[in-house]
Amino acid sequence: MIKLSWASVSAGLLAFIYSGIGSWRPSFWTDEAATISAVRRSFPDLMAMLGSIDAVHGAYYILIFGWTRLFGYSELAVRFPSLIAVAISALLMVEIGRKLSSVRYGVLAAAALVLLPRAQYAATDARSYALTLLGAVAATYVLVSIRENPRLVKWAAYALVGVVTVSLSFYSVFLFVAHAVTLLWDQKLRENWRGMLAASVGWIAPALYVGCIASQQQFQISWIRPVGPSFPFEFALLQFFGDGYFAKEGRVAPVPTPGEDFSMVALAILMWTAAAAGLILCRRHFLVRLALPWLVIPALAVISASLVTGGNYYLPRYLTFELPALAILAAAPATLHGAGALRRIRIASAVGAAIALCVSVPSYVGQRTQYGRDPQDDFRYIATSVEKLSGPGDAFVIGPAQDLAYQAYPDSFKGLADPTLGITAAEWKRIFDQRFDVASSATKILQHPTVILVEKTGESTMAGALRKLGYAPGESLQGPATTVTKYSLK
Repeated sequence: MIKLSWASVSAGLLAFIYSGIGSWRPSFWTDEAATISAVRRSFPDLMAMLGSIDAVHGAYYILIFGWTRLFGYSELAVRFPSLIAVAISALLMVEIGRKLSSVRYGVLAAAALVLLPRAQYAATDARSYALTLLGAVAATYVLVSIRENPRLVKWAAYALVGVVTVSLSFYSVFLFVAHAVTLLWDQKLRENWRGMLAASVGWIAPALYVGCIASQQQFQISWIRPVGPSFPFEFALLQFFGDGYFAKEGRVAPVPTPGEDFSMVALAILMWTAAAAGLILCRRHFLVRLALPWLVIPALAVISASLVTGGNYYLPRYLTFELPALAILAAAPATLHGAGALRRIRIASAVGAAIALCVSVPSYVGQRTQYGRDPQDDFRYIATSVEKLSGPGDAFVIGPAQDLAYQAYPDSFKGLADPTLGITAAEWKRIFDQRFDVASSATKILQHPTVILVEKTGESTMAGALRKLGYAPGESLQGPATTVTKYSLK
């Protein structure tokens, strides 16, 4: 049983408050719309969908399926499990730090973790990344506890955490590989190799199961670019300090919110410098043997697999569970004891934490704006615009690219006819609906004097087709990426 200190409980509560402020403000984005689409259908339909797509997210969808039946589908409700996960991760980080050195060290490591923009992104995202972060921290806490006092029940707990974490993300199996390296590197842990061998079943078995299913659905990640020259930038900056998917032609995609680049670069310089100092100053300490493999091996494994197989497996957010390793190293100077220079190092750590908080503010605030995810995914804007322009008996016409707005905010489209709908997402066993073009749906469309058109700004294919049917444009609302226009028959 975990004996929690007042410091760890306080850290968890502060992380919950800090991460939770404004978590409901960003619009649902593409991946979150996929979550909503998956869990709104019946459970048999969800399981049928997982046989065709998104099997790697199956455990998370099943969890959120039950959660939403209790708490609904609002931004706050669906993101709440991620918020709880980051808060508990902060709590456990304090306990890990206490076991490794001191409460002060644990508090600083927890603060470093929570301040990372990628951790804040995960805390306010209705996807599995925050839960895998928690799984990684929980598994590490158990491993550190085993090093203190090995017991069979602890190895059973370690295996159970592995089952859950790998089920949430296949990539988490590489954390077990990192822990195995830690065990081989550390003499005290090495004595317990039999327990690690037995517990490996809890990590490897679900990885094999999820991996076999996912290998049949690789079309899902075909859009990811091959590993290239931008990888060092993506690993060193985006994976820990940014919100972006990847770097493309020297630019981060999607476009960073105002001030986000400043936060990313400033935090990267600060924390990587602190981590390097911690690595050097504490090189003989167990925390280095614990954190360094955790930080390096999962990324190295994913990149190597991509290069060897020619596949595209790396995205910064896929390795969110590596964040605590950087926090442990960045806080490492706080483990030092003594007078003089070492005391000044501890003061520098406190000052560094204050600076990190200040420079993280632009990214923190930007994440909590309506378009804090991706301006191209202006789904809430689409939904509210449709509500403003439509009336009873109207129809809406929406393209496949914008259909996820319908999946994310279906209540905004209630009472409206949907003449371009082919097969629903549930029937199709996909995330979005099958839709026909305007010409193919002309007979159904013409039954409605007023049509609300949702089309990507700058495109006019559907608009032109409506004009050919005799519709004239009226009031129009334009968001960051999408234009919503009211059309009426002449």
